[in-house]
Amino acid sequence: MPHILLARPHPFIVSEMAPFLQQQGFSFNRLSQLDALNDELANANAAVISLALSSPLPQSAEEILLAIRQLKPSLPVVFASLLPLERVQKTILHLMQQHHAAAAIAAAGQVIGSAQPGQAGTALYFCKDDLADAVKRESFAKLLKIHAKR
Repeated sequence: MPHILLARPHPFIVSEMAPFLQQQGFSFNRLSQLDALNDELANANAAVISLALSSPLPQSAEEILLAIRQLKPSLPVVFASLLPLERVQKTILHLMQQHHAAAAIAAAGQVIGSAQPGQAGTALYFCKDDLADAVKRESFAKLLKIHAKR
């Protein structure tokens, strides 16, 4: 069973994403402290990073991504937020370009750059509304299965 690490969990991600991941056949767990990241990444097929301003972890999305890239550089990442992609795409590209010159984003029904799900330079993105829309939910499920394959 593919495993997803909720690397920067936010209540929305845990409450909304957890049931979705289970329905798609993924196991998952939440990172409770940065010191545990190395152990948590050992079996992870992908990591979800919340872009929310607050999180139970004190580290920012940028700090979490940096820590992941230092430990497991090729791990596929997924960013999540309450906002539509148009509002956060510059932030995601900025974060990704610090680690990948040709950063790209794939989202339900949208692609920015030369997105290739499953590749380290491509980030998936979903917002809360994507999970509420049946068509976008199915599209994101397909992307995630490709992105998090082992």
